[in-house]
Amino acid sequence: MKKNNLLKVLTISFLIFVVLSWIIPAGMYANGTFSSSETAPIGLLDLASMPISTFTNFCGYGILILIIGGFYGVLEATGVFKSMVSKLSHSFDKKKKTFMVMTIIVFALLSSLTGSSYVLLILVPLFAAVLLELGYDKISSFTATIGSILVGSMASTYGFNVNGYINYYMGINDMNNQIVTKIILLVLLTLLLIFFVLRHTKKVEAKAKTVEKKEPVKVVETKTTKPEKKKTKGATKTSSTKKKTTAKKTTTRKTNSKRKTANFAKADDVRVIPNKKEKSVWPFVIVFTLMIIFLLVACYNWRYSFNVSIFEEMYESITTFTIQDYPIFNNLIGTFNPLGYWAVNEVCMVLLIITFLIGWVYSVKLNDIVDAFGQGAKKALKPAFYVVMANLFMTVLLSNQDTGSIYFTISNYILEMTEDFNVFTAGIVSFIGGFFFNDMPYLISSLSSAFTTKITDSTLYPLIGLVMQSFHGLAMLLLPSSAILLGGLAYFDVSYKEWFKYIWKYLVQILVVALIVCVIVVLFI
Repeated sequence: MKKNNLLKVLTISFLIFVVLSWIIPAGMYANGTFSSSETAPIGLLDLASMPISTFTNFCGYGILILIIGGFYGVLEATGVFKSMVSKLSHSFDKKKKTFMVMTIIVFALLSSLTGSSYVLLILVPLFAAVLLELGYDKISSFTATIGSILVGSMASTYGFNVNGYINYYMGINDMNNQIVTKIILLVLLTLLLIFFVLRHTKKVEAKAKTVEKKEPVKVVETKTTKPEKKKTKGATKTSSTKKKTTAKKTTTRKTNSKRKTANFAKADDVRVIPNKKEKSVWPFVIVFTLMIIFLLVACYNWRYSFNVSIFEEMYESITTFTIQDYPIFNNLIGTFNPLGYWAVNEVCMVLLIITFLIGWVYSVKLNDIVDAFGQGAKKALKPAFYVVMANLFMTVLLSNQDTGSIYFTISNYILEMTEDFNVFTAGIVSFIGGFFFNDMPYLISSLSSAFTTKITDSTLYPLIGLVMQSFHGLAMLLLPSSAILLGGLAYFDVSYKEWFKYIWKYLVQILVVALIVCVIVVLFI
């Protein structure tokens, strides 16, 4: 990747935002009514303060990425990560496509069902390492993991971070609203992604074979001299022979050398702790699997989604339990949120605990755990930086809530083009919203009153939510304001230009699919 390519893209995008702030008047919605004011230009001091405010407000996401890096640094030090990757790649060596398809389905399905994108990032280094070991290139591995997470979010079915907030702000009481449509959309987008990635990998393999055939076979002439001692009368004859040998070219997977660039912890940089015998991978598999399941459950709001209150009742029982009027458990455990209300901070806490637990299980000394964690986190600095700074645009909007934003002016102008609800105008507004709000809850909370005021027919509200999640999700696959996209590109060392040239055809395909699905729903309402 060209040095600082992503930084240039991010900087240019922000400068465009700055210029627009001097031209377009700021506006805001209050109870569904739009009001416009004067321009609210971003000044020189703002250029310096906004990145600082972005880091202050969103550093938690960067810390999570650093802890993920440290987690895999410790795994690398134990040797279990290398062993795990080796076993998986060996198992799927003759079924490469199966593992690729399985990876895409797993990430897309989990993202669609849970909406916990940042929890799923913990899985990315493991699956990516196996894909690269199997011979897939970086951009295919990126698409199968990070790309699938974003596709799953675009076609979210029960993800609370998408559908839960849509239902809350639009006044929809049933998580099953338009569920058949959402499932169809998820299946179509996932199948298109599978075909797209497999077609690309087929072209890469065909190109590699063509290059191999074009390379000439080298003929090397060597001279060998063998002293042959023959008992002739006082003389020893030496025979010299010439023979031609054909040097055959040996090939290795090109991606093996690239695999290190896509791991937070590089084998060359992290010292593997020697063991007398190879440790089993099963303790890691069990702990890792339980951790992922627990975090996905803990980060999903069951109360607002399905009216399940068991976790809140457990929380109440624990915090109110007393011994002689002393809240023993509440004071012993400390301050914490009930399961279902966990966010990035709690995910960081659990991952940090599991990191040291795995180090202890595999008999790694505390000093070695700390060293490996630090080295792994160091490799995650770049993706952590971009995950944080991609929120720069949203920081500007959140800091100007009282004065308004150019986005609301743009949104109002587009929405006023039609008297009633229109799929195309709603889609354009949602797509543009992805540039300003990379998190769906912020977008829906900002525009919900505008939609509900303009459109009084509540039967259309699930469709509005479907349009918003589809086109905002599409924006997250393309725009530099997408935190997961930028962090993933930095992690896999893929340039933004390379990504755009690779993915634009797929984006056109899913745009057409999303439009067709939404228009069909309108016709049947």
